[in-house]
Amino acid sequence: MSVKIVENVLSKKHYTELNNTMNNDYFPWYFNSQKVEGDDNLFHYQFTHLFFNDNQINSSWFNQLKPLLKKLKVKNLIKIKANLNPISHKLIEFNKHVDCPINPKHQSIIYYVNTNNGYTKIGNKKIKSKANTAVFFSSNYKHCGTNATNCKNRMVLNIMYKKEK
Repeated sequence: MSVKIVENVLSKKHYTELNNTMNNDYFPWYFNSQKVEGDDNLFHYQFTHLFFNDNQINSSWFNQLKPLLKKLKVKNLIKIKANLNPISHKLIEFNKHVDCPINPKHQSIIYYVNTNNGYTKIGNKKIKSKANTAVFFSSNYKHCGTNATNCKNRMVLNIMYKKEK
């Protein structure tokens, strides 16, 4: 299992712009009653924003991601979704899932928008949520995320793309 972690992905200027955009009172977040399909646990919910899906831009905020996509050298996009998990009194590790079980050429990136005490678990490896850090892995690896207990929310971008040869 290959997992690559890259810190300080964006310049301070570009990171601040992206962070401010996603923390803006007018940035649209949409309620999802499930974190993972089929999980009906009352406390396993999140807010999301779908930037890109089905070969098309789905958000007027997409251009805010251009510096990040350029820096990550991502082409052949499949999906970009922002996840916001509200604070809780207890750190919850949500159910494991795969982003794309079918195609091993599909890759995932989790980009941490803010620093908090949440984490992503890929296999048995825990990766702490650290702002402006990206985690690269195959979309068919089982993984899960958490909420946070030390700030108002945990925000990540989940980027899926088709890996070039």
